[in-house]
Amino acid sequence: MTSTQDIAKTLRAEILAGVIAPGQELRQEELAARFHVSRMPIRDALNMLSFDRLITLRPNRGGRVVVLSEAELEEVFELRIVLEVNVLQRALKNIDDKSLAHIKREMRRCELEAGSYNFPEADWRFHCALYTPANRNRQIDIIRELRDVCQLHQAAYYELRKSEKMWSVDHKKIVEAIELENTKLAASVLAAHIKEAGYQLKLALANRSDT
Repeated sequence: MTSTQDIAKTLRAEILAGVIAPGQELRQEELAARFHVSRMPIRDALNMLSFDRLITLRPNRGGRVVVLSEAELEEVFELRIVLEVNVLQRALKNIDDKSLAHIKREMRRCELEAGSYNFPEADWRFHCALYTPANRNRQIDIIRELRDVCQLHQAAYYELRKSEKMWSVDHKKIVEAIELENTKLAASVLAAHIKEAGYQLKLALANRSDT
């Protein structure tokens, strides 16, 4: 029997990959039929997604994938720059040979997943490997939440997948700065990395509104 956690994990992956688009309704009866379960585990799975702020609940109906305005997305990207640069700066003080080796492994895995369904999770594993040495778990949880809401909007635009190889280039630059023990450079590359992602999404939104 499919568990609540499995249902939530599947729906989460589909939302972040753009299979389920921003604004799309998640109806309890349809999901129950799809996963061959009663409505109870569906409600629990939707509650989990709501807790992660990926959907808004619709009483007695199901949920709806979040949709943020351009202004709201701009705010989210600005918050990401502040929080992610800060946590990277803290992490760099604690990165040792073991953690650097882990970062490099996740960077290589991310390169292999560029353009694929699994890229969002691979990208997060790389960034999580960067940030974990900071020992700032709550800050990292907030970052994950902000990244997810950006990702589900980015995934709605197929053309943005072309940028994923560019993100891999940025990842290499960050790792090279870490190896040089150049905190200022690593922070600068990361800030530009996030800012460019926001710009590309803003451009895609503008192009969609013009059609």
